[in-house]
Amino acid sequence: MGKIRKVAVIDDDQVFQLIIKKQIEMKNFECEILSFFNGQEAYDFFKENVDQSDVLPDLVMLDVNMPVKNGWDFLQDYQTLPSEMRSKIKLYMVTSSVIQSDIDKANDNENIISFVSKPITNEKLEEVFS
Repeated sequence: MGKIRKVAVIDDDQVFQLIIKKQIEMKNFECEILSFFNGQEAYDFFKENVDQSDVLPDLVMLDVNMPVKNGWDFLQDYQTLPSEMRSKIKLYMVTSSVIQSDIDKANDNENIISFVSKPITNEKLEEVFS
């Protein structure tokens, strides 16, 4: 995968949204950040832009616990999108959940590259962007 041009942060926590944006800026990762506050907003965006790869993110940071549609529900819908589209997106589960079943479920999901615990360190952020 090439340079990360767009990042989608799917998380209802406004503080995390602000912190991750600042971390990305401080690391000089030049990319556009798309913010979604629940899985439904994000899925609607993906579905509306399924044929516009230049609009879609290269990287997704997905939280587990959100209102309206949580991370697992988002992933269930995400699975229905074309595999060609999904194969171009790096998806990480970035959450404060320490529930072992969430970790196991993330590790078993073919769409998730890795489970990342919050707060995300600068080193881990570099790894995600590499």
